[in-house]
Parts: sequence; structure tokens; C-alpha cells
Amino acid sequence: MKFFKNKSIKLLLFLLIATTIFSNDNTFYLGIQSYPETEMEIDGVSINNIIRDIFKNELKLNVKEVHGTWRDSYNQLEDGTIGALGLVTKDSIRKDNILLSKPIFSENLYIASDKKLLKSPYDLMNQTIYAYKDDEMPIKYLKEYLEQNNITANIVEVENIDDYKNDFYLDSEFIAVKSQNRLLVSFLAPVCIGVNKKYDYLLPYINNALNKKYSKKISTYFKNLPLYHQRERFQNSLTKEEKEFLAQKKFITTSLEDDISLSIYIKNQDKFIGILPQYVNKLASIINIPIKYIYNGKEWLYIQEKFKQENIDFLTLSTTARRKSSYIFSEAIDFIPMHLLNHVDSGDYNVGVLKDGKSQDIGKDFFPEEDIRVYNSTTELFNAFKKDEIGYIISPYNIYDRDCHKQHKDIKIKDIPVNFAFSKNQEMLRNIFNKAIAVVGDFDRNEIRNFVETDQKEYVMGLIEEAEHKKKIWYIFTLVFGLLICKIVFQRKLTKALTHDQLTKLPNRYLFNEFCKKNDNTKGAVIVIDLDNFKKTNDNYGHSKGDLVLSEVGKLLLEVFSKEHTFRISGDEFYLFYENRDLLERLEKLVTLGKNSTIINQYNISFSIGYYIKNIDETLELAFEKADIAMYDAKKLNGFSIMEYKK
Repeated sequence: MKFFKNKSIKLLLFLLIATTIFSNDNTFYLGIQSYPETEMEIDGVSINNIIRDIFKNELKLNVKEVHGTWRDSYNQLEDGTIGALGLVTKDSIRKDNILLSKPIFSENLYIASDKKLLKSPYDLMNQTIYAYKDDEMPIKYLKEYLEQNNITANIVEVENIDDYKNDFYLDSEFIAVKSQNRLLVSFLAPVCIGVNKKYDYLLPYINNALNKKYSKKISTYFKNLPLYHQRERFQNSLTKEEKEFLAQKKFITTSLEDDISLSIYIKNQDKFIGILPQYVNKLASIINIPIKYIYNGKEWLYIQEKFKQENIDFLTLSTTARRKSSYIFSEAIDFIPMHLLNHVDSGDYNVGVLKDGKSQDIGKDFFPEEDIRVYNSTTELFNAFKKDEIGYIISPYNIYDRDCHKQHKDIKIKDIPVNFAFSKNQEMLRNIFNKAIAVVGDFDRNEIRNFVETDQKEYVMGLIEEAEHKKKIWYIFTLVFGLLICKIVFQRKLTKALTHDQLTKLPNRYLFNEFCKKNDNTKGAVIVIDLDNFKKTNDNYGHSKGDLVLSEVGKLLLEVFSKEHTFRISGDEFYLFYENRDLLERLEKLVTLGKNSTIINQYNISFSIGYYIKNIDETLELAFEKADIAMYDAKKLNGFSIMEYKK
């Protein structure tokens, strides 16, 4: 059915049709799934409430709810007993029998357990995994997952999986996220609102409501869902006294060493990056009380002295025999590797360690005491190493840390726990932290490690680029008097380094911002492209393979679009501006090139493409925001997808 462009005419047409359809009964039967998860509210919002609101308040229908299980409700949707049903996964069979709205979120498939540890696929060897009876596609994905990982396991199909949550069970992300022990099996399907075919005229209005208001609400809901379950488990573990203690706390104080691979203080942004601040922030979100960093930029010895005076609630300190006599410690939130770093060309056999730190204890296990050099801070330790004053250091080293990776080799020698230290008067706060740590699962730890690796790499590579930049400036300064031509060459290299992405050679965000300033009144198409499965490529194959993928995407973009209007913004996200009329042909050509690329196919990469046709009176910034929204809509469709932003 074609709809008129005038919104008032569309509304009158809709009301006329609705009046005709409902003239006898005036009732629209809406399927509501009777599960605790769909009724669970986060900040006053539940999935069922959103579905109700769309049909009652947006579509103004006289709704009567029909409650039931998903299977019963879906059968009623197909036979027309109910007119619509929320949360219908999209597949080819359902698409033939009913109508489906635009995707409202994407579902992943997980193996999970409330009680059993699940750190890797090998924990499933010779175990039983419970799955819903006759749930064909999820069971198919599970079998493929087990086969890929060479795991032998017994799959048992059951009518009600709720009775098996303490064992290993197979379910969608919506349900499995409640369990802190879980492994990702595969992408499952986009989830839509299902509509009976006799109500086909409703579908454009449902999609419009999702675009206008509800997609963002649903996205926010699922973003907050894992934390909601963690807070619930944490709160249920607290004693009455611990709850009263937290109720009186406005904030908790800590600080971190500001120049180590585990925590780096960014002065101009007044924040820490690294694995330690990520874990501190994670616990703050679970406890639901702010954790304030104090004395930023101060010497670590000064921080420790303030802690001894009980002016700081807790610190992240490794456990040593000496410290255990003075403080009490939390359970380990994670284990991090300690590395032995050695200058490749150094003939010095002295080893540097931190005073009273874990590295000093480890050093005594591997080196004679006369070869150990003790330093008061990490900065002193690394400076001595870079100056070749010592041949070895023991450190929780990150390969992207500083510029040492150019001149050393390292060996992982031991894993040490990450603990939080408290004064002996803070036993209750220590116990509260232990209960918060208990609800942090391995899935969360892996997410934090992956995030930190990217975050620190970008920061340290920024430092390296800055150093290179200063070096080039110095070369230009020294050569300017005698070699003017060399100055020009170096200047061009410097400009390109500052304005172009070094990997893809595309213009970077700096040139993008300059382009936007000069072309706000230009009419044309703005395009946002994001790579699907790129994070998995980095995780599974390493960043070198991820860089290979990005280089390939840059080549494909330049084959279709001009270099001047194609930008790599960050990570795996690209922005484009295109003025000509054959936009869809160009985008289809890009998709075809991607599908035929050996590198793209090898790592299971696809493109999610969102675009928007910009008017002259709109800013480019606003136009790209709309294209970004369309890109996220395309991402929900899975695979090489193109989506236009519609008002």
C-alpha cells in the first residue's frame, strides 16, 4: 500500500482503516509473553511495557492483552487469534507466514550456567547441555560450535529450561545474561514485532514509532541489563549491616599509580586508563556508589602515606608478607601476567624491581640478591631500563607500554592477583568489595581486557606519534638553513602524518572536521560505514590481521569513492560524502567488492552501511548523526546491509 506524503492525510487514512476493521469489535488483541524477564523493569522500563506503549499510546488502539508462552502466542499470531506479538525472531519461515517490523534488537546465543564455572569451551567437554525441545536453529548453532572447538558434549532437549539453570543451558542473550558464567555461541537472529498479515497497514506506523522513539529505549534497556542482574546478585548477598553501611556512604575514595602499564593518568583529561581503573569503575557500578580518585599526579609514596593515615579508603596493592601485616586484602578480581624484560643487546645482568612490590618477591625467586636493584617508583624503574643501567626488569608489562618494545624481549614468568588493600578498620568495606567481586564473571573480565588493550594501544601509539612528530620538527629546524628542499619534503611528511590515517592512508578525523567547516551548505549524501565482526577478528587472530582487514577496506573504498571525501574516523568506522546521483549503484558496487574480497571473506567481515540525503540548510554534523542512526539499523539486519535514514 502506498501512503501519501502529507502526515495529516496519512493519519486520517489510518484512522479510517482502523475504524473499518474494528467496527464490529473495536478490540485489538495483542500477544504478551508471560515471562519474568519480559516484565522486568530497569529504570521503570520493561520490554513488555514498551510493546504495550507502542500499540496503546502511539497507535491509539483499543488493546486487549492475551498472555501466554512464546510458542502458544506465536501459534495464535499465525492463525489470527491475536493481531501482533512482541519479540519474534526473524527467519525465512516466519517471514513467509507473518509480517515483521524493523529489527528492535539483535540476539546472540549463549551457553550459560548460574552455578558452574564456564571459562572456555573445554569446560563443556563430556558435560550435558540443556536446550529447548524442538528449538531447531539454536541447537544447530550449538552443534556447529561444539564441532568447531572439538568438544564432545551431550545435548538434552527439555520442555522447560528454567529447571536447569544451575547446569549448562542454551538460551538467547536476553535470558542468558542473567548468568555470570556464559560463553558466546553465535549470532542468533534479529528480533522484531510480529504482525498478522491482515493488519499489514499497521506495519509502517509500528516502524515509524520504533524509529522515532522506541529503538533508543530498547537499546538503552539492553545496555543496562547485565549490570542490573549483577547489582541484583550483589544486593541479595549483603547483610542488613552492610546495606546500612553503604546507605551512609556518599562516595568511596581511592587512587592509582599514574605511570604504569596497569594504570596511566591522562592529565589533560583528568582520568586514568588501564586495567586497574576499569576494574575500579566496574565495582563502583555494581556497588552503585561513586569511587573518587584523589591526589592525582602525586608521587606513589605520597599516596601510600595518605592511605596509611586512613585518608584513602582503599588502594590496589599486590599482596606481600610485609603488607599483610599492616592491611587486609580483598579477594582477587583478576590475575595479571608478570613479565621478565631483557634488553636484547645488554650485557648487564642486574634486575630492577619495585620496593615492597610483588616484583621484589618474584625477583628473589629467580636472581641472586646481589643482582637485584630496588626502585621507589615505576617511572624510576623504566627510566633505568631505557638508559641501560639495568639489563632486566620484572613488571606487569604491556607490550604497547612506552617505547621499550623496540629494544627488548620479554618472558611471562608468573601470574599475580589483582587485590584491593584496606586498613584493618575497614573490614566491612573489604567484605562488601568481596561480594561485588563475586558477581564479576569471566565474560566481564574478557570484555575489560579487550577494551583496555585497545584503549592503551591508542594512547601509547599517540605518544609514539607525538615523539615522532617532535623528531621531524627537529630535523626540519636543523636542515632549514642549508637544505631548503629537504625541509619541504619533511614538512609534507609531517602534514600527512597529522592529517592522514597511517594504516589506510585515508584522511583522518582532523581533515573530516575541516571538511565539515567548509561544506556545511553543500547538498549530497552522507554515509557511515561500520565493519561487522571486526572485534572478533582482532580477538581471534590478533591486531595484525585486523590491520590487514582495515587496509583492504581502505582500498575498496578508494576504488568506489574519491579519496578527498572518504575518511577513517576511528577503529573500524568510515565516513563518506558523495554528491552525484548514482549513490545506490556505488554502494552496491562496494558491497559486491566486499563480498568478493578474499581478505574480507577470510575473516568473516561484512559492512553495515547507513546513509542520509542531506539538505542544503542542514549541518553536516547533524546529517552524519542521522546516517549513524541508519548504520545501527543496518547492523541489526546482519551481513552486508544498506539502510537509509528516514524522518
